[in-house]
Amino acid sequence: MDHYEVRGWRCVHRHFYLTQLSQLFCARLRQTFAAQNARDDSLEPLSVEAVRRAVNAWLQATTTPTSKTERLQKELNEQRYYEKRRKQACLSHTKTRKKRLKELGIDPDRIRSCLPPSDG
Repeated sequence: MDHYEVRGWRCVHRHFYLTQLSQLFCARLRQTFAAQNARDDSLEPLSVEAVRRAVNAWLQATTTPTSKTERLQKELNEQRYYEKRRKQACLSHTKTRKKRLKELGIDPDRIRSCLPPSDG
């Protein structure tokens, strides 16, 4: 806690309350958007890293509209590339994990966390 620039416990508590409140706000916002976009498979939830990269790209873009558009388009293409790689890695890891569970004599199709989401 050496990086907090506060002078007393009240300030530390205030900082923690604001931090937790912002975390709760972000979690609730994500739940709301996840529920609204549940029917659209093309929309993947954004990771913290994806949001950080997008904000950095927006902040680093120059002030001219054409270069800003080019920079943001480049970032969007990179995000799509990494999302495609992440999906493939997720499929591979799921396949490997299910194989290992079967080798241990565990039926992964009966484990709730391994079941595919129902369409209903």
